[in-house]
Amino acid sequence: MKRSKQMTLALCLAVFGTATQARADCQNVSGSMTETIIPAPNDPFGRALGIVSGALNGVSTAVITSPDGSKSSDVIVTSRGDLLQGNGALTLTPIPGNSTELTVNVILTITGGAGKYSGATGTLRYHGLAQFTSPTTGTFNVIYQGSVCGANVKGHAD
Repeated sequence: MKRSKQMTLALCLAVFGTATQARADCQNVSGSMTETIIPAPNDPFGRALGIVSGALNGVSTAVITSPDGSKSSDVIVTSRGDLLQGNGALTLTPIPGNSTELTVNVILTITGGAGKYSGATGTLRYHGLAQFTSPTTGTFNVIYQGSVCGANVKGHAD
């Protein structure tokens, strides 16, 4: 009986150790992003293409998915080729006395990715300035910060 209890205890510890290693690690990230609205005939509500600096150094694209411009589908590809996907909730607030500049706030809910970010979750918050030269042309200059979680997030350096 004693040997059976020891085997059971060893098995429980092994399972617990595996479960602990499989947990999602989180990484705090921050940096800046500059996106430009680009022609996108297949994206009826618009698309932006950008450059990302900081922890997620690379490029980004955001497709506006709602007619009022408040929702987006975003992808960031880091310089090492890892991909991060998310859904954005965008708020633009006019700056009093300025017809071409607005403050921009985005909450990006991370929905997955590839490479280091395979199965990623988390939230990024963007805040900054949007400048429009026409209803279909303009730029977004934002600072981002948040947390990205996943099994491989801390396993690689960007």
